Amino acid sequence: MSFTLYFWIGLGGALGSVLRGTLNQYIPFHVHGFSWSTFIVNMLGCLLIGLLWVKLENEVQKAFWITGVLGGLTTFSGLGLELMRYLNEKNIQLAVLYGCSSLIIGILLVWFGQKLASL
Repeated sequence: MSFTLYFWIGLGGALGSVLRGTLNQYIPFHVHGFSWSTFIVNMLGCLLIGLLWVKLENEVQKAFWITGVLGGLTTFSGLGLELMRYLNEKNIQLAVLYGCSSLIIGILLVWFGQKLASL
């Protein structure tokens, strides 16, 4: 991989991380409420990755938007941590709701993003 691609991935990753951190400041996590911040970024990321994977043809654009911005914005590790925090608090119903909705809706949004890109 060329230095140029690393540069665009890093720049996109920084942007995605700042966007995620900003959203976390406005919608903080609470163990007794649905984790909207992580859910929103992950679902938005699923929709956009489906759309951009089909629409973008340029390797540099894919590196910036998909690997960089969406990689910095979305987070499976955050999902895992929040699920564990729900389970540690014995909030089983919310853990199941959050985990299942994140996976099912996320997969559907990737599919929908690809369909949108094909229009």
